[in-house]
Amino acid sequence: MTVQRGDKIIIDNRMYTLFSNPLEYYWSEDNPKPPMTWPTTSCYRGYIAKWEIIGNYLYLIDIIFRAPDGDAGLDYVFPDIQGKIKAEWYSGELRIPLGEPVICKDFPYYPPDAYIVTEIDWFIHVDKGRIISHIYNANS
Repeated sequence: MTVQRGDKIIIDNRMYTLFSNPLEYYWSEDNPKPPMTWPTTSCYRGYIAKWEIIGNYLYLIDIIFRAPDGDAGLDYVFPDIQGKIKAEWYSGELRIPLGEPVICKDFPYYPPDAYIVTEIDWFIHVDKGRIISHIYNANS
């Protein structure tokens, strides 16, 4: 299995890799993922999303989506919405690895079952798009 490329997140004007995929919680039977071409082995989900925390909310601000006609952006996935999209569909945990890897379990970063353990993990808890807490976890 190939290491998977993570989404990106901007917090206080600094870019981090995100080891969570909040957009996956947007898709449902009533709201299916748009058609895509065969994904690359480094990105089986078919997209790389870019997020930002603004105030106390999580926003989707950009995406590169592997559409049948080539790479597409936010307007392909959200044709009726312009600009940043508040991630009100998402409740869960954002995981941001900080520092060097200390342990690799199974395959490096292939959520949800296998992951890299880094020196410090930053967990941000989200409820319907609203940031409710931040926790740092030191791993050894």
